[in-house]
Amino acid sequence: MEATVGRTSRFVMRGGVQDARGAFKCPRRPSTGARPDAGLHSRIAALHARDNAGVWKSIVLFVALGVAALSTSAIASVPKPRGSGGTGPACGTERWTVKTLQDRPRLLPVKDTTIAFLVSRPAPRRLPDTRLPFERHVYRVHAAVTLVREADDFDLSLVLQDAKRRHMTADAPLPACAPGATAYRRKQMAKARAAVRRCSKGVVTGVAFFDFKHGQTGVAPNAIELHPVLAFRCA
Repeated sequence: MEATVGRTSRFVMRGGVQDARGAFKCPRRPSTGARPDAGLHSRIAALHARDNAGVWKSIVLFVALGVAALSTSAIASVPKPRGSGGTGPACGTERWTVKTLQDRPRLLPVKDTTIAFLVSRPAPRRLPDTRLPFERHVYRVHAAVTLVREADDFDLSLVLQDAKRRHMTADAPLPACAPGATAYRRKQMAKARAAVRRCSKGVVTGVAFFDFKHGQTGVAPNAIELHPVLAFRCA
């Protein structure tokens, strides 16, 4: 079909118009006021947002699991004394019930004494698993605390020394290693243990106890100790 407008001849073709010079032009579609791909862009943006949210959730979950694993590992690495029901390194064994007041004895009132008096007491010929009569005494000693260190059984072991260099030991047990002792005695032991330190004028209160000699630093000639320590301060 041919049409003439002014001096320019145009031929109507399928879906378009060809002018006299042979140039083919597509007809313009009426504008709808919106880009044809706007909906597609919106859907792509929504997918990206969803994917990013999923990635962040995965990262947060991974970090949370890692922190939980580290916490569990750290807790598991702390030794638990068997005396507290744990499965880690053992608390003491030799006369341990007596040492830590788990036999719940009726102790005598506190008396002031000296290292000289205690180290001159005759050592028992044999040491039973039960408490000796002398081991019901509670003594308070004024002495220099020359050494404090943790022993293999978790005790804090103290070396006490007087002006004439006589010496003996005293021990502050870990309360967790004395689950059979009364709550009152465990509280005393915990408070004393927290206060223990080296000092030139210490005041140490504890229960008289005869130990076995096994190379302890500062052990008395008769192996007498204050065990457990029930009170401690530096004067």
